[in-house]
Amino acid sequence: MTKEDEDSFLQHLRSSGHLVILPSTSASSNFTPISVLPEPTEDEATRKFWLQKTTVSLPLVTEYASEKSGYVIDGFQSPVVEYLRPRTVSQVMLAGGIRADMNYLDNEQQDLVRKPTDFRDWFDSMQNWIRKNFKHLTLLTYVGPGAEKFSEEGGLFH
Repeated sequence: MTKEDEDSFLQHLRSSGHLVILPSTSASSNFTPISVLPEPTEDEATRKFWLQKTTVSLPLVTEYASEKSGYVIDGFQSPVVEYLRPRTVSQVMLAGGIRADMNYLDNEQQDLVRKPTDFRDWFDSMQNWIRKNFKHLTLLTYVGPGAEKFSEEGGLFH
C-alpha cells in the first residue's frame, strides 16, 4: 500500500463521517484523534494506529503501560481496528494490515460476547473494500494500484 493507496482507503472510511484515527499511545487516557498521519518510519508511533467508528456503542478501554510510558488502547475490549501501516525501506515494501477482535469480555456476564453488529459490519466493509479495490496477491495479501506500480518498477514486497 503506497501513500496514494492509503489515502484512498482512509478517504473511503472517512466518507461515513464517523471515523477517528487514534495514536498507539497517549500521555493521558483521553486519546486525541489524529487528522494527518505522519510519514511512516521504524518508530511504531508512526506506523500503528487505531481506527474507531464513533457510532459504536462500546466504550474505548485504555490502560497505563509503563513500558511505553503512557496509555495504550485495549484492542480486545475496545471497538477499534488496529491499523498497521506499510512502509518502504529501499526498494522493499513491508506489509501493513488491519486487525480487529470480534469479541470482548463482558464484566457483568463474566463471559466473552460478540462486539456490536455495527462494529462487525464496519470491519467487514473495510475488508470488502480492500478485496474490491486491491489486487489479491497471496492468501492474505492484497496490493493497491500504487503498490502494483511499485512492483512493476522493480520494488519487492515483504
